[in-house]
Amino acid sequence: MGRKGLDGMIPGPPILMVAMLLYISGFLLDASGMPPPYGFLNGNMVVHFSSFPGFREQFIDYLGATAFWIFVSNITQVLIFIFTLATTIQVLKLIVLSGALLHNLVSTWGLRGVLIYAGTVHLHLEVMGCLFSLQAARVFIGSILKSISGGSAEPLIVTVKERLLFLIVLISIIFAIAAIIEVFWSTWWVYIFTERQVSWTYFHSHVASVEL
Repeated sequence: MGRKGLDGMIPGPPILMVAMLLYISGFLLDASGMPPPYGFLNGNMVVHFSSFPGFREQFIDYLGATAFWIFVSNITQVLIFIFTLATTIQVLKLIVLSGALLHNLVSTWGLRGVLIYAGTVHLHLEVMGCLFSLQAARVFIGSILKSISGGSAEPLIVTVKERLLFLIVLISIIFAIAAIIEVFWSTWWVYIFTERQVSWTYFHSHVASVEL
């Protein structure tokens, strides 16, 4: 793939600038005393433990299913955004949340907050997925405008084959990995820094529910 092809895949300066402004706005939003809902990301969760129910029930039926439906929810919103822009607020809100969370964690936990933020890897992946989603929407809408102005569907067809499909596959992979990490890492990571120290194996083999 040549440089021109990569330029159509990688989010350019305008998208990165918008993302940076959204990130800073989230930081300032939390600093102003109007924090968005964080869920479990800042320790706002109650974890209930029980005896280990069995490998399949715990790691596939419960934790695996939870990760799957997180992925389905996220990728659905992103695909709707790319093709219709109808979920623009939900997609952009995630970048704002990331900036707001940094301020919230640092102001609440200090250095520990930095460690919590750095370890919530799923959030960083989701932000990356949103950036690629912005690029995908830009590519898709641009190809439609070219097709309309040229009176031909060829620009749209070429763009879908050469750029958009690749971006959608990449975005899907990013959000799939993020969903797995959110369930199997981030909840435990936040818990051990905000509640009490337990091993990863104990947490995930005994967690029965997480209330937000």
